[in-house]
Parts: sequence; structure tokens; C-alpha cells
Amino acid sequence: IIRLALQLATTLLFLNTQPVQSFIIAMAWRDTWADILNGGSPRWKVDDLDAKQKALAHIIEHHHAGGSSLDNCEPMRILCPLAGDDPFVQYAWSQGHDVTAIDIVPDALKAMRSQFGDDVDDWTSENQQKSGLVWKHKSGRATLFEGDILMKRPELVNTFDVIYDKDSFGALSLEMRPKFCERLSEFHKDGGTLYIEVKNKETGREFGPPYHVEKECLMDPTAF
Repeated sequence: IIRLALQLATTLLFLNTQPVQSFIIAMAWRDTWADILNGGSPRWKVDDLDAKQKALAHIIEHHHAGGSSLDNCEPMRILCPLAGDDPFVQYAWSQGHDVTAIDIVPDALKAMRSQFGDDVDDWTSENQQKSGLVWKHKSGRATLFEGDILMKRPELVNTFDVIYDKDSFGALSLEMRPKFCERLSEFHKDGGTLYIEVKNKETGREFGPPYHVEKECLMDPTAF
């Protein structure tokens, strides 16, 4: 039965590649997040608020060329791709910034929404034909896209001052990275800031996600 299922999946991939790939990826990530949220291995997750504060301070320092700090920074529009339930999103929002997250796993985004408070009425959702399910916070400064990061989203083109990538690049297989980088370049404003964290592993480099990433991986021309 397993062999037949694999053969069927392979056949479908050749017949209609993108929808089936997206379905398989979504199922895999949902299983991963189910394990994480049920107390399994945290994989790439870092929930320490101090780490998020340092990340935002680092972003502000470079985005404003050393002229701002956490206390006097102009609000920025920040995109967090493959965000899961990363506390950075809520933290940046609490500091006055406009945040947008994209993730394919509903349970991860549900966990993220809970970080903004207990009132579920603070969020409204709309199933948009081209963008999938979109959640908006009553503040008007937090938007969560429940869908595929590789999907073209014309409404987000040239929108963000900053992209915060916490292990997203390193979570993707090599063949997915070029399209991922293509989407980020579309969403990013000219002259914006890209902040990226990756795993540089001492052991288990051949396993992932997250995958081991070297500087050369980030600068590989095939990833752009």
C-alpha cells in the first residue's frame, strides 16, 4: 500500500507538479508542527525573548545606519516568511512596527495569534481567492497569510522595509531556495534590510530541516 501511494504521488507530480508539491509540503510541515506543539523536538525554534530583542536591535542598527535605537526608531514594515509561531512577530508589533507573517501551517499561526492576547475577536479572517486565508489584527499592524510562501502575491510587491528570516532559507531544500529568494526580492523595497539566521551545525550536517548553511550557501548565485 505504501509503495502504491508513493507511485501514485510520483505520477501526480509529473501530471500536475505545483499543486501536488504544495499539498505534500503542507502535510509534511503540519506533521512537523504537530510534533513541536505537542512537546517534541523544537528543531529550529528559539522562544527566548532576549534573542528577539537582540534581533530587532540589530535590524534597527543596520536599517537606519546606526542612527536609531529600540527607543527612537521609526516604524518599519517587516515581513516574516515561514514564521511558524515565532515570538519575534508579536514582539516587533509590540514595539510599534507593522508585521506580516506567512506560513502554511494553520496550527502554527493559531499559536502565534494567541501571543497577541486572549480575545479571539481581536482577529478577523478573510478567504481571499488569490492569497488564501488572511488574518488581520484589529490594530491594523499585524497580518498573517495562511498559505504557500512560494506563491506570487502581487499585493505584497515592493512593500517591506525589512525581511526577518529565522531559519526559513535553511529549512528549505536546495531546489526550493531560488523561488523562495525570488518571492522575497519581489516583496522587498529597494534599499531595504534582510536579516537572516541560519544553523551552522557541528554534527548532523546532512540532515534537516533545518539544514546546515554556510556563507557560500547564502551567496550561491543559483539561489537568486
